[in-house]
Amino acid sequence: MNNDFITQFSDNINFSYTCFDRVICRGYILGLFHPGELRNFLKAVGYKKCSSGVLRSFTDQLNDHITNEAEKQEIPVHWWPSVHGGKDGAKSEYVEQNYAKGNSKTGNYTYCIITNRETVNTFSSRRLKSSKGNEYDWLYKSRKQVKQYYIYVHDEILGLCYLKISSYFPFVCEFYFNGHNYIEGQLKQQGGSYRMKDNAFTQVADVSFLQKTSQKINGQLVQERINYWMERYFKFFKGSYSTKSKYLRHDWYNSQVEICSNVIFKSSSYCTNLFERLLDKFHRIGLPDSISQIFSRRPGRSDSKSTQRRYDNNACVKHWFRGNSIKMYNKLGYFLRTETTINNPKSLGELKLKKPAIYLQSYYWFGLKSNNRFLSCCADVDRESIADLESEIFNKPFVSPAGNKIAAPDLRNDRQMALFKELVRPKYLVNGFKTRELKRTLRDIFRNSGQIRYELKKLIARKVVTKVKGKSFYRVSEKGWKWLWLSISSQTHFKNPIISKAFKSEGLKACTQPSKLEQAYQ
Repeated sequence: MNNDFITQFSDNINFSYTCFDRVICRGYILGLFHPGELRNFLKAVGYKKCSSGVLRSFTDQLNDHITNEAEKQEIPVHWWPSVHGGKDGAKSEYVEQNYAKGNSKTGNYTYCIITNRETVNTFSSRRLKSSKGNEYDWLYKSRKQVKQYYIYVHDEILGLCYLKISSYFPFVCEFYFNGHNYIEGQLKQQGGSYRMKDNAFTQVADVSFLQKTSQKINGQLVQERINYWMERYFKFFKGSYSTKSKYLRHDWYNSQVEICSNVIFKSSSYCTNLFERLLDKFHRIGLPDSISQIFSRRPGRSDSKSTQRRYDNNACVKHWFRGNSIKMYNKLGYFLRTETTINNPKSLGELKLKKPAIYLQSYYWFGLKSNNRFLSCCADVDRESIADLESEIFNKPFVSPAGNKIAAPDLRNDRQMALFKELVRPKYLVNGFKTRELKRTLRDIFRNSGQIRYELKKLIARKVVTKVKGKSFYRVSEKGWKWLWLSISSQTHFKNPIISKAFKSEGLKACTQPSKLEQAYQ
């Protein structure tokens, strides 16, 4: 990984690497997209009718085969709503915690099978009468609940994966793997020393091996592993044996590909403070002109947008471009991850990315370039102005001498921001303030004095606010006033910018402002 960001902060970086993260491939039987094509298939395999019973017979045979395989190999089968029922990666997390974690077994084997019902595009058949009184089966497209099999496996090459099989025509399938699992398997084979935490390599003896291994994942390798598991599970039970028609062959395409560039810092506080600065200066990178530089393709008026959501360590900044995205977040406190997610390759320029899974590696190089361009944009920060420990007390919770945990101020909280803006008013510099004054002034924000005291407690513990000795009022300290002023200015002008503005002229004016921020920090 070669970019200006790595060069700029090399003294503070432990190591960096780029690899595939989440990869999802979809399998389609190309001859089963239209009712007429399904009718032709049924004729080719010997069925004269296209009734619901005929369609259902294929589902029953597929169900029987998967059930037989589960019984033969003693594989647990779970009905998802009765086990957990969560969404957005909950299945993978469940398997990781209950089956994969601590499992040192090697080779190809199945952890478990999770079943669920999902609404999908499929076919239905209805018995109708023609104008001449003859009955016939009418095939038509429909959407309905269909049983899905999530078969979680340990692949001897790719590690933890899942194969998803839809049990009804047109039998759309899905295959998932994670590039970190592949690299971990290769490190184990080589006997290399490493440490992982939360799907990230935080320590590794040979960084060059880490980077070289990540580049070995290609479409041919993934296609071979998909074929292996499909041959094992996508079959139809015929009473004494299982088989599959030559017409039921899937073609596989890249559906979602994530390429992440990971920077591991030597100091957690330095990484956190740097990320705070990046939020301040470069959240405006969501402007269309900046996005076009990263993805090397000009967007239209409404093709891009940017968001910021709460994350474990401060925030996750995410910029969208025609269904694709790039984001950065502080993953572990000392680990910055920049991630390009490709969902719609046709909308991207440069390499003319193709959908078939065999072209997977070209996605890696495109994602690497996008990440490098994003990081290079973020390199324009004065390294000398970043304190390694100074702002740690403001950003992290800590335990008081009395043993009480004091939460950190959260500048994304409207109530706290209203209080901060009130405290920097000039009148409090002379006379100080009392809680009842704040309650009267902020009565539309705080319901009672207890809520104000709770927020003030965070500031008093950090000596932003101090009680005047021998008096019954408080004052904002000099250091606290500077921090409040800088935090409010950053939040107002940079963390909540006019991103992806419809009016381009206003957006261009905002682009020139963040570079002036360095003097304020110094």
